[in-house]
Amino acid sequence: MIDTDSLPEGNVAGYYDEQLLNAAYIINAGAALNLDARDQKIGVMTAMGESALRVLDTGDAAGPDSRGLFQQRDNGAWGSLEDRMDPTISATNFFLALMEVDEEEAIGDEDVVARQMSLIAHAVQVNADPYHYESYWDEAEEVFNALAGIDLPGVPDNYAASQSCAAISGGGAPQISDQCAPVAHARLETSTCRGYAAIQTEFGINWPGGVGCYHPRPWEIPPMDHPKGLACDYMVATAAQGKIPTPEMHQQAIEVINWLIQHHEVLKIKYIIYEGHIWNPGYGDPVGSWETVKRWNPLYATGDLTTDHYDHIHVSHHP
Repeated sequence: MIDTDSLPEGNVAGYYDEQLLNAAYIINAGAALNLDARDQKIGVMTAMGESALRVLDTGDAAGPDSRGLFQQRDNGAWGSLEDRMDPTISATNFFLALMEVDEEEAIGDEDVVARQMSLIAHAVQVNADPYHYESYWDEAEEVFNALAGIDLPGVPDNYAASQSCAAISGGGAPQISDQCAPVAHARLETSTCRGYAAIQTEFGINWPGGVGCYHPRPWEIPPMDHPKGLACDYMVATAAQGKIPTPEMHQQAIEVINWLIQHHEVLKIKYIIYEGHIWNPGYGDPVGSWETVKRWNPLYATGDLTTDHYDHIHVSHHP
């Protein structure tokens, strides 16, 4: 059971204990996707309007199959019932949809902030009343501010640090060596070993879920890069974290990826996959920051956070 002793005492804007804990899950899910405070508040506001920040196992007349914090329906867009009942996964799926919203189109000529926020949420939720969430905006801001800086056991690391993350730039030139003992294997290619060694020398990261490189994978026919010793998975999150990296770990992942892109030739990088996207110089992808050069990878859109590469960076090398 998650210890709630660190939650604010009493109520915040009329919300208590479990409700505040769920707000923390929502906030951290948004921060893990590198969304700003405003978007995180939209998530809290929406769940207030849908479920009063409770994981509901019931729907309503308009949506009898609706479930969870966001009352997400069983229409294939929001994952399995288990996903919809999981605070972190359901919030992540809400935010992923939010990121696709055309805000100018959603807001139109509306100039009242709370009503604008409701219209943005409505673009995701398609509520019968586009302004349904408006009355929850001030409450969402109050809850958000109350939770800032609090360490909540059982919740991915607090989002507050993500609000001050600076722009990431590449590091120094790669230090080439064969010192890859933690992942060494007789079938690991030299380029993969050196890639791992260079990353650890440059960044010295303690990856939350470790690093996995060579793996036989008999189910892969024909075999891809892991069975050939040409790939490593750098695990940025664990199952205990809901497979969602902390904001700090996500920022570290982006820093590593940007550095790999800048030095892809000397490190013999074939391609990089992370957060459902891919960068492949062999397909003409330009050198630049991950946010500007990544492409959506349709092969990885299953709804599973591991298959879709949200909990790890996959780095493939040329021999």
